[in-house]
Amino acid sequence: MTVSSTALIEDDFDLLVPIHHPSQPLDVRHLIQTKASPYSEPDHLLDLTRLSDEYRILALALQSFHPIDNYTYAYSTYSEAFNLEIIIDLVRKYSLQLNFTFPPTTVYIIVFRSALYEDVRNSSEKRQFLANIDKASHAEANESGGLLKYWFGIPDDTSGRNLATCWWRNRGDAKLGGGGKAHRKGMNEVKSWFKHWQVEEYTLQIFEQASGFSFDRI
Repeated sequence: MTVSSTALIEDDFDLLVPIHHPSQPLDVRHLIQTKASPYSEPDHLLDLTRLSDEYRILALALQSFHPIDNYTYAYSTYSEAFNLEIIIDLVRKYSLQLNFTFPPTTVYIIVFRSALYEDVRNSSEKRQFLANIDKASHAEANESGGLLKYWFGIPDDTSGRNLATCWWRNRGDAKLGGGGKAHRKGMNEVKSWFKHWQVEEYTLQIFEQASGFSFDRI
């Protein structure tokens, strides 16, 4: 499976590469903001000062979030598609670095599985229109607060299938952040461009001192 015939746009480049590679050292002690999405403009950066310590640490760990296999993430179960164990390892590592006893913490994860019609997937103009909606929606969600991570991939060349995911502090934050004007208006304009759309909801509970985790579908 390749993505060679999908019309590529500028936003596609480096999507599958983690913001920070987990094997590289990172001093998190004095960071006050971080890149938490594919977007790097100021209104898209995550303000870490708005988060309590446990969510701040998790957001920093999520800089290293990425698919285990770049070709199967849209087809795999979520827990098999992404490096969740590494994220929890980094939570534990960053907690030690900050001399912080990580408490039991639960986060809300929402997953969007989609497939574009072929004419949309093969049109750079339509894909760019989708990207513009997505970017405006993320700015709204980021301003709303509580969004720890936003990630999306590239439509599959054969089926047009893709996956996007958001990590929120809780479902209440997600409801507020996903209800912005740009998101509602934009999705109404392009809903006919998708031949498949499926939403999945999960909770991830991180145990005390990040000693482990449980991952459950809601």
